Amino acid sequence: MANADFSQNRNPTPGGFDAGSYREAKAAQTASPRLTPAQQKLAGLEQALPAALQSQAAAIALCVVILLAAFFGFGGAKLKAKASEAAQWYTAGVSADGGYSLNDELTTRANTAANIITTGSNTLGADNAEVLAAQDALTVFQNDLDGVNAGKTRLHALYEDNAALGAAIDQLYAKLQEQAADPMKMGAVQGQYGQFNSAATIIGNLTYNEQVSEYQKDTGGFPASVLKSLFGVKEVEPFA
Repeated sequence: MANADFSQNRNPTPGGFDAGSYREAKAAQTASPRLTPAQQKLAGLEQALPAALQSQAAAIALCVVILLAAFFGFGGAKLKAKASEAAQWYTAGVSADGGYSLNDELTTRANTAANIITTGSNTLGADNAEVLAAQDALTVFQNDLDGVNAGKTRLHALYEDNAALGAAIDQLYAKLQEQAADPMKMGAVQGQYGQFNSAATIIGNLTYNEQVSEYQKDTGGFPASVLKSLFGVKEVEPFA
């Protein structure tokens, strides 16, 4: 009996499995891992950086800054709290100034100047040179006062406007004294002029600038200065 030939039924890949015998590999997980609050904060800060700085080196540097800030006790939360307090000094005043504030006294200057100009216009005429000069100075002053309160004008501009308004009102009042029967007894306008100058005296005695200077020293060094930039903390201006 002839031997059967089974060579055609042999496995072409002896000792192994064909491709169809393998199971499909499990799909890789695509979901992002959960980040801790600290990691989320770092990720947010990294996104705020320019593209050129979004690297591992930049991330390490950022971590170093934050760790140093924590070491020195000047973290982002503390910096924001201090900046928020400083931002209120212009409107609410410094505690050492007993309730007086820079904004209130500058507003008093604007209001009393307007009253003096009204008296000057009624007494000397609306086209009087001193009246016109004082009105121009008040217009610039009031516009910048509104601009500072709206966060659109720098305080230095208002400082210069205040000096110009003071000079213009002094000249107008001197002109009114020339027309008065008794320069020392000028009625209501004398009282307004007194309040105008009193506000200037109070402004000169406020500790606002001293407090701003101390704040700038506290937040101007490393690492606070870096944190100010990272957290978008605005600078506080002196009235100068």
